[in-house]
Amino acid sequence: MRREIIDYGQFAERLRVHQQGQARWELLDAVQREWGYEDPGGEPGHSRWGGENQKHGIDWELPVPEALNEWWDSPLNSFAFKPRLYWVHTQWPPKISELEVASESGLLAGEGVDRRVCVFMSEYHYSHEWGYLAAEAGLPNPRVVVSVGGAWVEQSRSLSEFLMQLAFERMPAHYGWTLRVRRAVVDADPRIVDRLRSSYRELGLLPWQEMGTDALSYGAPDAVIRHGRGPGADFRIVINARTRDALIAVAEALGVDWSGDKAIRPPSEVPAPLEDLGPVSLEEGDADPRGRWAVVSRGPASPPSVPGAAATLVAEPGGVRAVAADQDATTLVAGDADGHVHVLETDDEHPETITLSLHRAPVTALACLKLGSGKRLVLSGDEHGVIRYWSTRRKPLRAPFARRRTPVRALATAQLETGPALAAAWADGLVRVWDLGSDAVAALRLGTGITHLGLGADSSLRVTDADGTAVLRLDPAKLWPHRDLQLRLDGVDWGSLWTSRGPGRMIPDLIGKVASDDKKTAMDAVHDLYRLLVSKEASSTAAVPAIPFLVELMRDPDNLSRSTLLLLIADLADVREARGGRGDAQLAAVREALPALRYLHDDPESSIRWAANELEQNCAASPA
Repeated sequence: MRREIIDYGQFAERLRVHQQGQARWELLDAVQREWGYEDPGGEPGHSRWGGENQKHGIDWELPVPEALNEWWDSPLNSFAFKPRLYWVHTQWPPKISELEVASESGLLAGEGVDRRVCVFMSEYHYSHEWGYLAAEAGLPNPRVVVSVGGAWVEQSRSLSEFLMQLAFERMPAHYGWTLRVRRAVVDADPRIVDRLRSSYRELGLLPWQEMGTDALSYGAPDAVIRHGRGPGADFRIVINARTRDALIAVAEALGVDWSGDKAIRPPSEVPAPLEDLGPVSLEEGDADPRGRWAVVSRGPASPPSVPGAAATLVAEPGGVRAVAADQDATTLVAGDADGHVHVLETDDEHPETITLSLHRAPVTALACLKLGSGKRLVLSGDEHGVIRYWSTRRKPLRAPFARRRTPVRALATAQLETGPALAAAWADGLVRVWDLGSDAVAALRLGTGITHLGLGADSSLRVTDADGTAVLRLDPAKLWPHRDLQLRLDGVDWGSLWTSRGPGRMIPDLIGKVASDDKKTAMDAVHDLYRLLVSKEASSTAAVPAIPFLVELMRDPDNLSRSTLLLLIADLADVREARGGRGDAQLAAVREALPALRYLHDDPESSIRWAANELEQNCAASPA
């Protein structure tokens, strides 16, 4: 399906309409979605109280503007969910700046006016601050000023416009394609700016003053162009585009060269693609080529039976969207159209319905399970593709258990011989099955149209669609071939080990992702491990315990990152400046694995054979 083209040359009109009465955060929401930001589900990872200046420099007599409070409380506040998109520090409560508004600035008029500024945000290196005038603190949505060269200048006409403009400054560079043109290039050819002004319209926003850039923004089809006019602008022209083609179209219109090696930067984050599957079609005798499942029967539709009392947990009968019960029907769960999950433990001494607001979309699927320990697990999925996971006697996990960009259609859970397991089906036809004890996961591409799932203690998976129910026999050993590896990873105290970028807590998660059946996920994990573990100085103490796990994954013929993974192992043996004997230990760990990998010299893939030769040479060398 072709992506809709958005002409940001029309943005000034959108901004004008917004200023005339649209909901305060509607334009922020639109800008974020257009550039690829997606609500991650779950709870914010950063709160207003996680900022700076909680004790000093605060005038408690001044009110906090309504718009700032609203932003902090809004699920549209992408900073609270992904602060690293922004590289700023927030100030809460807003502090009083030592720098006051100058009389000649034109920002305030009259004698005796409060010339202080309430700072609510600072640039990451504290080079400058953003605030609102103390004299306007009582307004619901006051202007925003920024400190530039020891003085305050106006940055945005309102707080809500500033927060939208800040997102507009950050997200296109993260989610979009980028071309930056240095000052010297533009100064040598002033016609570039002439072509910019004649070809494209301004966005209608005030110039962005961060770091003295004084950048005026223009709009194009699927692209924005920033003209940095100030002394702080190392790049006079910055083009951000939603597609590579849109970026090239702007570059050619401006007459700037985009053909240099790596001149165009791709997006830093690309959403995982959805499946392109047809309707589910399972018949008796069908089997997975990898032996993970086989259909043992096909019959009339028989969705899981849930006691009718579960639906009564929702006060408005028309609001019920999903119901579930555990294996002995003592835990009843219902989800509603407003994203609430309602739970009743009927065997409790004093049964009482617990209601939690876990989703920002209608709940579409539920599952619950009572473990042998008495612990009760509740899982819920929604229309946005988010799955939440929690125990009824504890607070829900803040982060989603899983998320994909398509609705969750069915959930099921059961206690298998291997331990508790979860199955989830999304609207695009993908079914994932997790071993909850190890977090091992299998992706089954069964097809669209699944309405219900059922898991049995005998490792059976019941798949119901509009025409019937198929019973699949699952083979846990083939479903989760790396389950044991995941459990052994958890037995290593990675937090006490070091990588080139700090403690090794993220190593087990990355090694687990190397086993993914999604090639991009596996490759990205190998690249991340490369950055963390490979060092010619052997400074990483996490490398030695990681090597056996990497070798084990390399021997899996179904691994999707084999050539890159083998190069990673080879480079872990390339230690030249060992310190404190670490190089010897690291080289020894790779040499120990070498006999198990020598068969790769005869691999059909030339890239594997080449990497195997690199491994052999590095193992033969001795650290200097």
